[in-house]
Formats: sequence, structure tokens, C-alpha cells
Amino acid sequence: MLEVARGSAYLVSDSQTIFIGSKIDTLGTPLPILGLSPAMLIAILVVILGQLILSRHVFGRYMVAIGSNEEAVRLSGINTVYWKILVFALSGLLAGLAGFFHVAYLQSADPNAGIGLELAAIAAVVIGGTSLAGGKGSVINTFLGVIIIALLQTGLAQLGVSEPGKRVITGLVIITAVVLDVYRNRERSFVKVLSRFFRR
Repeated sequence: MLEVARGSAYLVSDSQTIFIGSKIDTLGTPLPILGLSPAMLIAILVVILGQLILSRHVFGRYMVAIGSNEEAVRLSGINTVYWKILVFALSGLLAGLAGFFHVAYLQSADPNAGIGLELAAIAAVVIGGTSLAGGKGSVINTFLGVIIIALLQTGLAQLGVSEPGKRVITGLVIITAVVLDVYRNRERSFVKVLSRFFRR
């Protein structure tokens, strides 16, 4: 699907950057008093709303349950296909919103602007503590992961690290976070086995 969307962007833009100018730059311009752009404020609002839905709404609990054990959720009578489609649709909507903010920041629509951002997104999610095995995650922690990745990339840029070098370092960060997540899950499983043994 990612390649379909990227190919569509190339077709629509004729593989060229389309200059938009100041039509929507107000979204990316910091406000005088707060020092934050409207796009940033909307992003913070989305994070807070997403965390509330994930932790306090039935929709969020279904998502955590499906991520933990989809088969068990399906056998309990919940239509997992419906909820997964809804999640993918919501993900596409938020990706479109992020793209709109990115266009406002650049003041242009570049079909190549999003290349490599999927790696940064995965890194932010993993650093935020979301388990790749499913069943564990936090929107706020993912947002903190985004901030960490942004600071990392900014620092690397100031050090003069090339774009391929940034991707290598980001990839190493992902690998480290995944390895730590695997060991953390194994440790929890070991503790559960011990607790069951001593209960007997």
C-alpha cells in the first residue's frame, strides 16, 4: 500500500515539487505568545485524545486485546476484521493530516519528502515502549519517542552526519530497542512462570 500511495504521488505531481507558497503556511508558523505552531498544538491534542481513547474507551481496549491475542478476541464474539479496518482507516487519516502539516512546513508538495520517515516512525514507536509482538503501547510514550528521534536527527545534522549515516544510526537505535523489548518480554515470562511455580 505504501508503494501504491507513493506511486500515486509521483503520478499526480509528475515527479516534481509543486510550490504552494504561503497559502497554508500559517499552520507551520509559530504563534507569537505560545511559540508553538498550530500544527504542533493540533498534534498535541491528537496525542491526548488518542491516549484517552486507547486507555479509557472500548475501542482502545479492543485494539490492545486484538494486539495481544487476536484469535481469543475473535472467539469471544468480537468482529476483529471490522476493528482492524477501522484502525487502518484512522491511521490513513492521521497520516494524511501529518502530510498536510508537512506541506505547510515546507510550503511545497514534494513527492520525495516522506522517504525515510517510515523508519523514523518505527523507531519512535519502539523507543516509546510499544511491543512489536503486540498488546502493549502508549500514545504519549510514542510521542516522547518522536521527540527523542527528532532530537537525535537534529543533533546528527548539526554534527554533519550524512543522510545515509542518519538512517544507519536510526536503524541501530531500532535494533537496540527491539532487542531490549525481547529481553524484557522474556524476563516477564520467566517471572510469570516462577510465580505460578511458587503458588503451587
